[in-house]
Amino acid sequence: MNGHCINIAISGISLKVSDELKIELRKTIPNEFGINWINIADPNIDLLLINENFFDTEGIQRIIETKQLPCLKVSKGQGACNIEENNTLYLPFQQTDALKNWIQLRLLSYLTHQQSQQSKAEPLSTHNAVNAKFLNEMLNPENARLHLFDDHGTLAVIDTRSQIAWLEPTRTITQTNHSFNYEFATTFDFTKVSRKVEYDLQDWLWNLFWHSLEFQKLAPSENEYYKIEYWPQPTQSTDRKITLLLSACFIQGAQLSQVATQLKLPIETVQQFISACIISNNGGIISASESHYLKTQATEQTAEQQGFLNKFFGKIRRRFGL
Repeated sequence: MNGHCINIAISGISLKVSDELKIELRKTIPNEFGINWINIADPNIDLLLINENFFDTEGIQRIIETKQLPCLKVSKGQGACNIEENNTLYLPFQQTDALKNWIQLRLLSYLTHQQSQQSKAEPLSTHNAVNAKFLNEMLNPENARLHLFDDHGTLAVIDTRSQIAWLEPTRTITQTNHSFNYEFATTFDFTKVSRKVEYDLQDWLWNLFWHSLEFQKLAPSENEYYKIEYWPQPTQSTDRKITLLLSACFIQGAQLSQVATQLKLPIETVQQFISACIISNNGGIISASESHYLKTQATEQTAEQQGFLNKFFGKIRRRFGL
């Protein structure tokens, strides 16, 4: 276990069933724990899910005996025994409460024992601060395919050339923190994500960091002006109204404080929006002279006022024959 991240290996199971199991385990394991899907050859396994047909093989038995780790067999047969007694999960899966009990009795108790044997937790790996330079380097097309992760495990594998993201199945709607990092993707990293759906990389990054409140400081000060190049696409319907309003302002180029005042929003919300745009490589800081927000409105109001005055004086001239 790395910090609060549980290392789980799945072996001998089809990708379709594997994805289903990942989602079910994410629902079952307490949210305080992240999940890192690892290879069966990794020495840091905390939980093994194995096709029951391979359970008695020499290699699997060696792993279980060496680590004394919890192992859950996966079977397509009809089992009468509950999970706690037989350490077997039968498909199609229906025993949600039984799985929760098994996780508590077998996995969490095992992890508690393992931690008590360590004098201190392993330190998290350090990396460059998540700033504009760090993110710009990440999105460099020369990187090709990258594995994105944080202290809760894998987030996605991305392709910086085709602008595609493949997501870890249990973290399609999620957030991250300053442990966010990346590395060149390996073949095994692709087993941690689902390739059934391809997500637009910029849209996914924007949504990820829109919901990650630790990154507001990436935004410029409230007196700066910013212009976006395209309208972000929020994945959650509850975010659409506010992001549409913010997009309508910043697509023209606008000052952060002016937008906060006009929309009656906290400046932190505006900065969160801009931070997500910076991270997803959408737009940049501009000068005040390049901003058209409110100027267009003022021009339209002036034109309306001038039109009214012209009509008024026209009526006066016609009435009095001037």
